[in-house]
Amino acid sequence: MLFPTITFAIFLTIVLFVHTVLLKKPTLWKICMLIASYIFYSWWDWRFLTLIWTSTLVDFWAGKKIENADSSKKKRSYLLVSVLTNLGILAYFKYAGFFVDSFVDVMSGMGFDLSVEPLRIILPVGISFYTFQTMSYSIDIYRNNLKPTKSLLDFALFVGFFPQLVAGPIVRAKDFLHQLSSNKREPIQMGRATKLILGGLFKKIVIADLLATEIVDGVFRNPAGSTGLETLIGIYGYALQIYGDFSGYSDIAIGIALLLGFQFSDNFNQPYRALSLQDFWRRWHISLSSWLRDYLYIGLGGNRNGRLKTYRNLLATMILGGLWHGAAWTFVAWGLLHGGGLAVERAVAQRTEKKEDTKLRRFLRGFFTFHLVCAGWVFFRSVDIERAFEVFAALGNSWTSAPSMNWGIASVLLIGVLMQTCKTGKFDRFWNQFAALPAIVQGVAIAVVVVGMDLLGPDGVAPFIYFQF
Repeated sequence: MLFPTITFAIFLTIVLFVHTVLLKKPTLWKICMLIASYIFYSWWDWRFLTLIWTSTLVDFWAGKKIENADSSKKKRSYLLVSVLTNLGILAYFKYAGFFVDSFVDVMSGMGFDLSVEPLRIILPVGISFYTFQTMSYSIDIYRNNLKPTKSLLDFALFVGFFPQLVAGPIVRAKDFLHQLSSNKREPIQMGRATKLILGGLFKKIVIADLLATEIVDGVFRNPAGSTGLETLIGIYGYALQIYGDFSGYSDIAIGIALLLGFQFSDNFNQPYRALSLQDFWRRWHISLSSWLRDYLYIGLGGNRNGRLKTYRNLLATMILGGLWHGAAWTFVAWGLLHGGGLAVERAVAQRTEKKEDTKLRRFLRGFFTFHLVCAGWVFFRSVDIERAFEVFAALGNSWTSAPSMNWGIASVLLIGVLMQTCKTGKFDRFWNQFAALPAIVQGVAIAVVVVGMDLLGPDGVAPFIYFQF
């Protein structure tokens, strides 16, 4: 079930109605929200609900066992059950085919011709998100950062809550369960919720999908047939496309959670304004970057054991972060570029920390960071490593021919750029005033805006990019 569809609009209307009616009956409300979340997820394939149930039951059990264990050895063994269960599910459905194909390629390079039938494993939607989310619960209990919940219903709703179930943001148990344990809901911030949902739809339908169909897909499908300027615009276009697509989903998810009385942290903060890769990862997919930092980078030792081991930990964290996104060598290359860039950046910063941070230096840092991120996106978007290098090579094609791009697409590119430069929160007063209008006026205005976005966007609704991760 996709957010920008009539089906989801009907589903959400029913959910909000049930939410309003049952708000003062917390147990019944939670049951209905859990059923709604399972319906939402099973819209793709009901069979994969068994994976969510497995993660839910195993981690709920592991959390209680870790808390009650009378020795460190037992605590570690219960944690290991949780981690191996979640990583095992993820490894089989997401990486089994990749490892088999890679092994066949290696053996073929050594002169052994192996014939292996493709595994044809279907990748469950959202598996990378909910396995990380539920696994962090067990780790937090093991680290004494969290007490296990006594309610299986609450924990099941934490794992399966539908707004962010399939593409994040990755919500921490301590944040969600704390809100769920209270029978009181925060007053609905209708203005902010409307801003997030409509803004997310605009990012997805008008920016991401239009850039994909009009510019990006053509460049990455046939780099040799594009001019150098078209290729550069295609690379920039993909940077804005993936931002609009992914941050659009996050905004909609956060907005819907607000309507249901839950506060989720922002997942994006104008990432292309970053002045360094470290700054970029503080702004891009914040819930994942903080997860990787807290559970992987720090777990590997962080920066506690000397410079070389710090660089190693950065590389390992980002390569594994790349593989989290997908089972392909392009994602390994993307992670390696970011990990290597973070290591080099850290080494350079130690030598230049006393230099004055002038406007020119800030501009150059921002310019270099943005283009390094764009180079990473070429690997991220390409079907394989060879295609990525074809795209880079196409930058050397003729620049004399004007790119085939209409003014509408140029305007979309400009809007995408403005989203990275305009001061955030500038129009919050307008949305607060909008929320004070009569409900019928709000409804008509929202309907007109949504219809307008549908007319501006391409035909059909493309799945969100991160659904396949």
